[in-house]
Amino acid sequence: MTFSINFADNVLTEHMRVIDVKRNLGAGIENITEDKISGGADFIRSRRTQSTIEIEFRTFDDISTARRVLADLTNSVVPQKLIFSDEPNLFYNAIRSGEVNLVENKSKLFATGTITFLVPSGYAESIDTKVLNTINSGRDTGTITHNSDGSVTVEINNNGTLPIHPTINITPTSETGFLALVGENGVLEIGNPDEADTGTAKNQKLVCDMRTQADFEANFLPDTSWPTSWPTNLEGIPLNSIIGWEKDGIRIKKMVNTNLWNGGVLRYEVPKDEAGNYVKDWHAQFNTLFIQERLVQCGRLQVYFADENKQPLACFEVYKGGTGENATLNFWLIGGDRRLKHFKSHTFSATTGKADIKGSPLFGPSRGGQAIIKQGNKISFYWKGAAETYLMNNGPASTKLAYVYVVLAKRHNYQMVKDTSLRSFKVMNLNNEFPVDILNKYQPGDKVTVDMAKSKIFVNDIEANSDFITGSNFFAIPPGKKQKLDLVCSPWTKTPPDIEVSWKERYL
Repeated sequence: MTFSINFADNVLTEHMRVIDVKRNLGAGIENITEDKISGGADFIRSRRTQSTIEIEFRTFDDISTARRVLADLTNSVVPQKLIFSDEPNLFYNAIRSGEVNLVENKSKLFATGTITFLVPSGYAESIDTKVLNTINSGRDTGTITHNSDGSVTVEINNNGTLPIHPTINITPTSETGFLALVGENGVLEIGNPDEADTGTAKNQKLVCDMRTQADFEANFLPDTSWPTSWPTNLEGIPLNSIIGWEKDGIRIKKMVNTNLWNGGVLRYEVPKDEAGNYVKDWHAQFNTLFIQERLVQCGRLQVYFADENKQPLACFEVYKGGTGENATLNFWLIGGDRRLKHFKSHTFSATTGKADIKGSPLFGPSRGGQAIIKQGNKISFYWKGAAETYLMNNGPASTKLAYVYVVLAKRHNYQMVKDTSLRSFKVMNLNNEFPVDILNKYQPGDKVTVDMAKSKIFVNDIEANSDFITGSNFFAIPPGKKQKLDLVCSPWTKTPPDIEVSWKERYL
């Protein structure tokens, strides 16, 4: 096969005959040392220098024509591809250097000379661009593996003798806020590693609104965590009786009459919000009936609010403990020992349900609406439309409402106040938290390009070096088989991105 030389897409050997080609053993190596006082030197560093290729040739018979043609074909102001037929898959990025002197033979039939090409990089590159993607994975260029954790492992076969600086195209298949390329020689990070997939928004949301028998029986259930007695400020109430829906609300259904006080309890567990948390700030409204038929009737009704540890936050109590007309509305708060402590009392008529003669029935069938509000560490009770507020000095503002208890009790040898009933119960979450999707930095179908050779980043063909995370670096892939390159995304990324790696192999 005839040896040929191609420069800048011109076949030089059509216009000259090659005598010799001097391609040195790679580029030169320049070593930098520092002399030692004691003699010798310390090695500092080395670097690869430019190289040259010399082509010794003779012209064909027409010397003048050869001189003009060869001068034109090798003339260039920038490096061009120089290809030798014995290495058809490689090229040198070269430019002619110096003057070419022609020496004519005695008969002036031909002339000889030497063309010197400068190769600034000092190495040769592959003609074709190597490409590794999911289509050709497992073949000559390497392997791509999509991992279950959303990452991608790439093994590159670099058959050259020098490191390569690949161009990497990444196409997310699901949202991600962060991408990291991890190789033997460095880590390149782009985006925001702290970006979340979802955030939390707040609104007001109805938690429950119980008005019917079905509502109460589905939500207020028998409580077994208080097997003996219900704690109060003075003494415990034995929980030996049965309460439940009857007639118009929660009433005593079966009362034991053996102790000073006898009672029953039901518990409602407050649903968690969409973020998985119990209610932090809330507004509870409930309708109570407490009107006696005889002066000798007694009883108590408690609506008791507790946290996740079933410790008290507040308690609303309607109470009549002896013969007479008067009953009291008691507001209880948390004490330093996390037990209920008395906060406020208000007297009203158990016969009429009115606070005074001119007032409306606060505990009568036409009204009976009560309210308790918690905002931060502030809890407010309402009496005749006015707020009575205390601060939870022994409880943080983040304390949450998890349980609501209803307690009904009667005193020994007394009849129960005839109309004692919890007839409705409603809770509004004042700061309902719910997840919202965050539009992440890199979307499915985006094209993220990392050019390691030029230290450039592009997103959808627009330069995006502002995405580069300081402290990371552009890096090269060493020569050899199965050179590992890992692609890591945000931890919540659902599916691994597609990746394509392209490069030109380099040879000394």
